[in-house]
Amino acid sequence: MRTSSLLAGTLAAATILAWSFGARAYAADAKAEITALEHQCAAATSADELMAKCYDSSNEVAVYDLTPPLEFAGPKAVHDDFDNFFKNLKNPKIEFVNLHVYTEGKMGFARSIQHFTGAGNDGKPMDMTFRVTDCLHKVNGKWKILHTHVSLPVDLVTGKAEFQAQPQ
Repeated sequence: MRTSSLLAGTLAAATILAWSFGARAYAADAKAEITALEHQCAAATSADELMAKCYDSSNEVAVYDLTPPLEFAGPKAVHDDFDNFFKNLKNPKIEFVNLHVYTEGKMGFARSIQHFTGAGNDGKPMDMTFRVTDCLHKVNGKWKILHTHVSLPVDLVTGKAEFQAQPQ
């Protein structure tokens, strides 16, 4: 009896230990997948590419962007927002100042500070640093963004956005 209890306890401990290592490996894989996805999104050159590679196609997808309205809800509104972005810029380039990814099962989020450079259609250079939070979930084995929130810090005295704020 004592031997079978010891064996059962040892097997239970080994199972828990193996599960723990497996869960850590899954979390590491998920972080790597989301990190790669974030870089693919930043490198996209069209709204169609961005939507296909990065965003959920369900009616639940939403973006809180820098420009009005407060929310772009649903795949058509999100696509149109991104299409407006790409149509009004030349040579857009996004670099990550920092990127942090967190996952739990089939849900994850990425928070980052991104540096954007490019030019408007008039040729005037654009340069800004902003914050992005992406909420993701796994759909048919692939990570997809369900919600994006883009923001700039605001100087409360002037009421103006800080386009060149830097992380501490």
